[in-house]
Amino acid sequence: MKMSLVAPLFLLSPLSFANLAEPPKEVITPVFDGQAVVKQYSNFQEAAGHKQWFERHQPYPTQVVRVQGVLSGERHCEAILQEIDDFFVSKITHEKFLYNTLVFCGYDPETEYAVQFAINSYFDPLNDGAIYYLENYLRSHNGQDLLGVPFEVESARGVAVSLNIDAGVLNHRNDSTMLRYRHDNQSHYFASNYDLMNDLIHDIYERFYSNDPDLILPFLNHWFYAFADRTYSAVLSHANYVELQPERLFLMEKEPKVYTSPLRMYFGHHCTKYDNKHCL
Repeated sequence: MKMSLVAPLFLLSPLSFANLAEPPKEVITPVFDGQAVVKQYSNFQEAAGHKQWFERHQPYPTQVVRVQGVLSGERHCEAILQEIDDFFVSKITHEKFLYNTLVFCGYDPETEYAVQFAINSYFDPLNDGAIYYLENYLRSHNGQDLLGVPFEVESARGVAVSLNIDAGVLNHRNDSTMLRYRHDNQSHYFASNYDLMNDLIHDIYERFYSNDPDLILPFLNHWFYAFADRTYSAVLSHANYVELQPERLFLMEKEPKVYTSPLRMYFGHHCTKYDNKHCL
């Protein structure tokens, strides 16, 4: 999926697979002030609907790119983005990788010349062949100059997830204010984002988007706390909206020791479509 937009940024992703009642919501936080062109490249939603894509037989750390630099000269963002695409983005292909990449190009609104750029990306090989491909790419590209700064791909030590859940009532689907009945938070650790997607995110798609107590209540017991079903049986029977907010924190060897992507994905379940209009 590729898209371009201008900051400030808020977007809704298109529905990618039939079993979802509604699309996940994506929010992008700008990485610098001023006017910017932003491109997003991601296959997360598509991959989440195809568990068979996850064919890797060996562990491998999530790869992180957090590169930015100041630009000079008379070049427009179109040329800057194309250079980044040729050097990096086009090499991380959907059949080999699970990826989420944001490329920012800031520009002077008077001259329209590019003045700064940033690449925020995390990606994982989907199969063993992709690991071999990636290591060849890293040997030829890691540490090389890109737009005047060293291009560096780092291995994350792991991924911590702060998982929030809110349940309550929305007066209408586009209401920005929810009457909240219950909030909970739980933290989880994964060796890689590949493992996170293969475990947590797939489970969200399989059990969260339901008002069947045999699906949603065991999901809450597993990801929040034992016997959460005792609390949420009452909460969900009165709620018409539930939202999950998983915040990824990549643990890094180099400073800053924690990397968070400017992109956050939230999973909202509107329950008014059910006969009883509630989430259980």
